[in-house]
Order: sequence, then structure tokens, then C-alpha cells
Amino acid sequence: MIKNLSRVIVIIVAFLFGVMITYFIINKFKTEDYSEQSHVIAYQIERMNKMVVAEQTYSDLYNHTSKKSLPGLASFYSADKKVTLLVKAKAQATYDLKKMDIKLDSVNKKIIIQSIPPVEITVYPDVSFFDMDQSTFNKFSKDDLNGIKKRAVEHVEKTIDKTSLKKEAHQQLIQNLGDLYFLAKTYGWTIEDKTTYAGELKKIYD
Repeated sequence: MIKNLSRVIVIIVAFLFGVMITYFIINKFKTEDYSEQSHVIAYQIERMNKMVVAEQTYSDLYNHTSKKSLPGLASFYSADKKVTLLVKAKAQATYDLKKMDIKLDSVNKKIIIQSIPPVEITVYPDVSFFDMDQSTFNKFSKDDLNGIKKRAVEHVEKTIDKTSLKKEAHQQLIQNLGDLYFLAKTYGWTIEDKTTYAGELKKIYD
């Protein structure tokens, strides 16, 4: 009887020990799996910390002409001056994702996107003189030329298709964020997106 009882106790202890070992092994692998997933997702987020840039280039000639004459003698003589400027401009629409507010909750397997910076339009002009003609009595001053340069740049800036530029940058942004959505779905994580892009992204990746 005592031997049978001892044998039962040994079996129970061995069983409980086996359960504990199994639990610790499973928990260890689960922890390692979570850790690996967190590292992969954190790496993807780090890769996203860059500038999303859409770019367009423009080129145009800007002409300026002015006349100078004595009162009442304009029909007989005028001192003309004219200048032609070659204006090149590079326009960029950018999302600076280094300013993105995003948090990683590895315990609950959740990615929280708090905010994304707004798109910024920047123009980089390059103005050069293409042609200039002036008379002895009517010359361009430094202030004249600076003013003409400014108006030439403003003229080119008006031709920039900002709507198209923003649309192109927006598409690149969605693609970058989409990579994160796809990765989260692959690992069974959830994304809590508090930005205005949430609806658009969920339609694509949910």
C-alpha cells in the first residue's frame, strides 16, 4: 500500500514537473517570437524615418522690356532696354516621416500611429541671364535686375501644378505606410491609426 502510494506521488510529481518544463519552454519560445516580431517591425518603422519626396522640374523664359524717352518725344526717340531670363525650378512635395509620431506596444502586439506631418511644398529656383540689351541712357540697375529676377521666379511658381505634385507625394506616402500595414497583418499585429489616412489604408490592407 505504501509502495503504491509512493509510486503515485512520484508519478504526480513527475507529471507536474513535466507540465512546468513544458510551460516554461512554450513561454520562452513565445517570448522569443514576440521579441523577434518586435525587432522586425521596429526595423521597418526605422526604415520609414525618411523624406517621402515627389519632384517636378520646370523651365521657362521670362522677358522684360522697358522704354525711356523725353516728354513729348516718344514718337521720335526712346531708349529701350530688355532682358530675357532663363528660369529653371525644381519643385518638391515632401512628407518628413522623421517627424511621424508612432509607438510600438509589443505586449499587446499593437502599432499606434499618432500623427503624420503635413505635406510641404518647396521650390528651388535657378535664374540665369539668357539675353540682355540696354542703351547708354537707359541701363538696368542692380535693384532693377533683382526685382525682375523675383518676378521671374514668381511667374514660374504660378505654373507649378501643386495638385499633381501633392497627389504623387500622397501615393508614395500610402505605399510607405502600406508596407507597415502589410507587415503587421503578416505577424498578426493590429494597427491603431489615428491619422486621416486610416480609412484609405484600411480599405486596401484590411
